[in-house]
Amino acid sequence: MEAMLLAAGLGTRLRPLTYKIPKSIIPVINKPSISYPLKLLKKYGINKVVINLYYKIEEIKKCLDEKDKFGLQIKYSKEKHLLGTAGGVKKVESCFKETFFVLSVDGITNLDLNKVLKFHKQKKAIATVVLKKKEEKFKYGIALRDKENRITQFIEKPGWGDVFSNTVNTGIYIFEPEVLSYIPPNKEYDFGRQLLPFLVKEKKRVYGYLMNDYWIDMGNLEDYRRVQIDILKGKTGIEIKGKEDREGLWLGENNEISPYSIIEPPVVIGNNCCIEKGAKIRKFTVLGDRVTIRKGASLDRCILWNDILIGKEAKLKDCILTDFTSIPPGFLMNEGVVMKKQN
Repeated sequence: MEAMLLAAGLGTRLRPLTYKIPKSIIPVINKPSISYPLKLLKKYGINKVVINLYYKIEEIKKCLDEKDKFGLQIKYSKEKHLLGTAGGVKKVESCFKETFFVLSVDGITNLDLNKVLKFHKQKKAIATVVLKKKEEKFKYGIALRDKENRITQFIEKPGWGDVFSNTVNTGIYIFEPEVLSYIPPNKEYDFGRQLLPFLVKEKKRVYGYLMNDYWIDMGNLEDYRRVQIDILKGKTGIEIKGKEDREGLWLGENNEISPYSIIEPPVVIGNNCCIEKGAKIRKFTVLGDRVTIRKGASLDRCILWNDILIGKEAKLKDCILTDFTSIPPGFLMNEGVVMKKQN
């Protein structure tokens, strides 16, 4: 079985982080975000994956090559201009001769793909949309189902007058190849805004699978912070990189941690980090590689990437620091993003 991973978007809602690197390789608990859907596919025996790319293509390819592509057979589809979710799949329709999955790189989940596939086959669907109950209905497409779970109405990102359901589209699909015949070639076309409403209107066999597993659309800074906290809380069932030195404290290699520092789990610390005497690492903080925390500095619910220096007595809360940033001594900041100045 094969799958399509949608990774061509610009990640505008994650700015300023995506000014620096593409959203596909933004670190989540010290692993590139694209690794999560790829490992999920691998877990369920889906070894052939097509990934569409548009923004900073070579950086994404380099990241995957360094990771040995997670043991998957990966084919890249480079888009000269954005084709949308459905248009991107249409471009490589020759790759899909049988039932196939489509996932978005934005989504992090522990969904049981076998259960979804079984549901799809039992319903003899041409399209199955994975749904999740959410109160934040206006951010997503919403679907209404009948008692057989067949979708009878679908609206992408509804307004106040259009909210008729709290089951939202996760952007995870199973399709039969015939679905591709309804997508115009060489044109920007979207699953949620165009294809799915059309298929429902035409009374095609479109079904909704309501998941109870973990799922988050890591599309903005709030949800970027939230997914890391959820992983640290154990809500996701996702394995954390590093050795669990004690409950809730995951450590990489070659770290120098003063016995007079304070670490309050859950915390993740990468490789080659230095935490000096009197430094405080509070709950839900993630340190990447080669991070130095000077004496008396304090981090609370912060996400630090790689090659970062935190000066003495600096205090940061709910902050994101990208690669090669430095915080001066005594600096105070809440809910900020710090990036190295672009050349």
